[in-house]
Amino acid sequence: MAVSPAQRASYAADRLSKIPFHSSPRHLAGPGDPRHVTHALLAAGWSITSAPGDPRLVLTGPDHARHRLRFDPLAHSYWQIDAADRSWYASFDQLVPAEIVAGFTDRLISGPRRKDLGPWQRMTRAGWTIERRPDGTGKAHSPGSHRLWVESERRHEDDPTRLTWRIQARPDYDRPLVWRMWINGIVPEHLLDGLAEQLVATTPVVRGMYEYGGNSVQQEPSGLSPEQVVEAYAARLEAVRKLVRAERRSRRLTTSLPAPAPPRTAPSPVPHR
Repeated sequence: MAVSPAQRASYAADRLSKIPFHSSPRHLAGPGDPRHVTHALLAAGWSITSAPGDPRLVLTGPDHARHRLRFDPLAHSYWQIDAADRSWYASFDQLVPAEIVAGFTDRLISGPRRKDLGPWQRMTRAGWTIERRPDGTGKAHSPGSHRLWVESERRHEDDPTRLTWRIQARPDYDRPLVWRMWINGIVPEHLLDGLAEQLVATTPVVRGMYEYGGNSVQQEPSGLSPEQVVEAYAARLEAVRKLVRAERRSRRLTTSLPAPAPPRTAPSPVPHR
């Protein structure tokens, strides 16, 4: 299902009414616009499967409905994403920035990439403090006072491949929790890598004036016009469509190629009489 003209117009009307500001640190910048996540999935062919008029939005993936996203503005866990085979589940609180959620959901669209590093290497390269355990689990936290805290552990002794990830944001160690995310199960590593890529990013995110998550956020004029914000949104959707089209062409080419011919065998020598 593509993003409709009405959906595009609604997004543009909202963003054109706000003066863009750069907000940092990005993980405390507030939820932002959920359409950064949902419209990208729609552009990738996901379908709206929730009931008309229901404030809770449910999107189902095109890949034989193997993945589902639920956005619930009435719940503390805004975002709930899962695999249909129940192999993994992820939830994100209300104040998790949409850009960070998109780090996870965008990789449902793109799949693994050659430059994937894995979450632990992402955090290590970004200068995070890491404590790894022999079983592959561990703890990590970002530098500075506005910290992100990550912990991975095994809670299923009968299945060591199932991990539980807890990620929390606090303005400081002795300050109340701002948000948390919870990921459980056998999660494909490229999804965790996409999430970690956004967690370690230090570039500000764009918000409207006073459109942020708390008092610890600094806002400065971005230098962008509202029209440029809308253009960036349109470019993001176009990039998603091109990626999906390229993958479809690649799959068609792969399935249409003739099967390799069996290896030729040399004729058996004629015995001498």
